[in-house]
Amino acid sequence: MFPQLLMFAVTLMTAAMWSPPRAATTEWRQPQSPWLRIESQHFEIHYLPTLARDVERVVRSAERAYDHISGRLDFIFGKKVPLVMFATTGPLTRDEIVAYSVSDEVAPQQPHRSRLVLPMPERDADLDALIVHELTHLLVFEIILPGQSGDGGLPRWVNEGIANYMVGTWSDDHERLMRNLADAASVPSLSQLSGSGGFADERLNDALGHAAFDYIESRWGRSGIRRFVNALIVPRVDKTYDAVFDLTPAEFDGAFRKYVERRFKSVVR
Repeated sequence: MFPQLLMFAVTLMTAAMWSPPRAATTEWRQPQSPWLRIESQHFEIHYLPTLARDVERVVRSAERAYDHISGRLDFIFGKKVPLVMFATTGPLTRDEIVAYSVSDEVAPQQPHRSRLVLPMPERDADLDALIVHELTHLLVFEIILPGQSGDGGLPRWVNEGIANYMVGTWSDDHERLMRNLADAASVPSLSQLSGSGGFADERLNDALGHAAFDYIESRWGRSGIRRFVNALIVPRVDKTYDAVFDLTPAEFDGAFRKYVERRFKSVVR
């Protein structure tokens, strides 16, 4: 269930966070708005009356996620995070949800303010993972590109990898992809990957990135994660690996390749 929810969340999150208001095909009108709002310590949560019974568990999950991610990144965001929750079978169309999410009713467009737009899972575990994943994106972008739209030009392995690392669990599919790479001795050079990496299966980026951040923590500790994120702040200098890990890009790639092979390579008996 979680991967399907994540796909929907990312689509709406992209429209809500990084596209201008005209990206929504339906204009949101204030009169008779069905949306309700509640505030918690770090969030402004918007929801429809049909989700009123779920608000408490959304607040608990969101605040746990915030504490987890901000603790790992050593970062406190100075504003409350707008969080729009919706049911995939609710009364509003997708265009209406997006239109509301990018409206000033959620957060003013000027200056830019990021927001999360998430479908409501039934299972608590899916809700926790979904909020951690998407909130990681938001907080990382606030570090590297504060108060601006866009993803800072991050390669997908960094963007999705750090979100998967924060969630912490490995799917069977991602472990299989990593085993295949390790068994074939074809772990790519992360320092050379840009965009989606040119993979036929772009999920390889997500699995590689997860493994990379696991590796960084295993060798340099959690402070190494934050130092790596700091090196991504825009404008960015081309000395990320040297400055953070005291390794050349080639040395980092070689060490990561050995880590992947030790961790994921199949054992022949």
